[in-house]
Amino acid sequence: MKAWLDRFAIAVLTVIVTILAVTAWPTLFGGHLEGNALLLHMMASGALVGLFPLFSLYYVGRSISRYKSGSIERFGFWTLLVAGLVTIASVFLCMLPIASTDQMHELIKIHGYAGFAMVPALVLLIIGASRWRRIQSTRSATPG
Repeated sequence: MKAWLDRFAIAVLTVIVTILAVTAWPTLFGGHLEGNALLLHMMASGALVGLFPLFSLYYVGRSISRYKSGSIERFGFWTLLVAGLVTIASVFLCMLPIASTDQMHELIKIHGYAGFAMVPALVLLIIGASRWRRIQSTRSATPG
């Protein structure tokens, strides 16, 4: 049951991060978020803000212990956690009436860098989780 829940949580997070990365892709080349891409980005970001803390709390237990996860999986999780928190916090700070226009532009740049950093972090998490499960299934199938 727990393996199924792990896979489901990672799959949902993968879909959300993929939607966010694909809709933000034009900004890497000087483009802007507008129209339907912006709308889809905002909907997926709402899902990320709502589900990312739940995913983090759920997954942190296995990322603390070296007996429950491999080093690649732990590194991917902690990198994803930091990048996700910076991504969310930078937009939150833009919403507060304390930043000037120039500071908001810098916060949005930070938001973009941190958001795109979530993609390789998530890939590392997925690779590490699949390697760990493969190693554990081999150990449990080996007699002795």
